[in-house]
Amino acid sequence: MHVTRRFWIHLAVICMTSLGGCKPSNSDSPESQATRIASLSPAMTMTLQQAGLGKHIVGRSAFCRDVEQLPTVGDLQRVNPEQLVRLTPSHVFIQRPLESVDRGLRQLAQLHGWTIVAQRLVDLHDVAELVRRLPVIFPAAGINEKCDQLMTEIEDALQLVEMTASPSVLIVTPGPSPLAWGGDTYLGQLVEAAGGTNLLPDSEWRSLSLEDIVRLHPDLLLVPADGDPGDLTALQAAVGTDCLRVLSCSAIDVPGPHLATLAPQIRSILSSYTYPP
Repeated sequence: MHVTRRFWIHLAVICMTSLGGCKPSNSDSPESQATRIASLSPAMTMTLQQAGLGKHIVGRSAFCRDVEQLPTVGDLQRVNPEQLVRLTPSHVFIQRPLESVDRGLRQLAQLHGWTIVAQRLVDLHDVAELVRRLPVIFPAAGINEKCDQLMTEIEDALQLVEMTASPSVLIVTPGPSPLAWGGDTYLGQLVEAAGGTNLLPDSEWRSLSLEDIVRLHPDLLLVPADGDPGDLTALQAAVGTDCLRVLSCSAIDVPGPHLATLAPQIRSILSSYTYPP
């Protein structure tokens, strides 16, 4: 997270004027016991909502969906310290491993008694780990049953399907410079679980040219889309119309429990594939 000198100037001003000095929150006060969540990631926000914690979100990133009425407090790159302190969150959720959280944000959280919840979110195991942690972090929220349900759905989506043949698959976004989803991503996991062979097995995301796609020659080209996938002419020219399938799911570009609903769609696409004669 990029923190400039201005961050610390803002922090000093806030501590000396708005708050009358930087002091940790009083853990015995009713206000400090209230759950107030600032989320710096759309994926974190969506997972919190699906777990039943949406009503506790008080701050968001500029990219979070369905919470546009809430104030923006920052994102993975920058944080607005004035807004964050003003909102008095109890928890700050950030989509990073804990060791990658910026020192300035950690110090700010320590000064004000906030809990930082940091989690890598690249694949569905990461998502399941976050869901598993939520009832532990918020034991009084009554979300155990909902989180158990979400984890079961993720586990079911990742159940391996045995197939007599395993079609080779590329998952790419449309456009002149396609971005491919490797085997280490959540879509890559779902394809592997459904019996497909990702042609980029040890990658997260990788930029490909149309020439790369032609050279890799996938049996199936899957195009993730949240709504209209747009112009697919270039991709169709690279692999042929018969090889291209669109994966449709709301917020398909945001890692979260909702992606488990893609499993039946992917299984259907792969199981119905027939090799050309």
